[in-house]
Amino acid sequence: MIAGRRGRLSTLLVGLVLAAPAWASGADSGPETVWGLPPIFWKILNFTIFFGGLGYLLSKPLRSFFASRREGIARQLAEATRQRAEAEELRREMEARVAGLQEEIANLRERLRGDGEREREALMQQGETEAAKLVAQVEEEAVRRIEAVRTQLAREASEAAVQVARELLSRELGPADRDRIFRATLARLHQGGSS
Repeated sequence: MIAGRRGRLSTLLVGLVLAAPAWASGADSGPETVWGLPPIFWKILNFTIFFGGLGYLLSKPLRSFFASRREGIARQLAEATRQRAEAEELRREMEARVAGLQEEIANLRERLRGDGEREREALMQQGETEAAKLVAQVEEEAVRRIEAVRTQLAREASEAAVQVARELLSRELGPADRDRIFRATLARLHQGGSS
């Protein structure tokens, strides 16, 4: 392909070199006719041949460039659509898990309340002070378990989000992007250190 381009380019250059004397000789003289045709005809013919040859030489590379560009954009669009669908699916899964955990938390809270009430009634016979102390312990345990479940959910959600972000960044950022981000961060750190 490179040899074909060089051949075409050399043919074009030879044509331009051969046409140069005609241009040079035509610059000094007035409007004369060549083979009975006015100079404007020859200029239009020369223009047409030059740009026609240029169009012929560039048509195949430009066509392949635009075709590959169109395919690249289509691939990127398909990949973005797929990633968006994955992110939406992950969001739905997380919402379902949150809903399930909220229901479980409500059930746990209800069960713990019921347990606390039964314990309190049993302890009423032993004294009002002891019953209040036990209810407080049960409620504290419920809050601690709820917080533990929330913490676990938040940890799982953040790990999933980090994993998705890591996958997206590894696919979307190339070496040039990483280098650019690294340099920008260094510049910001340098500016922050100087001020």
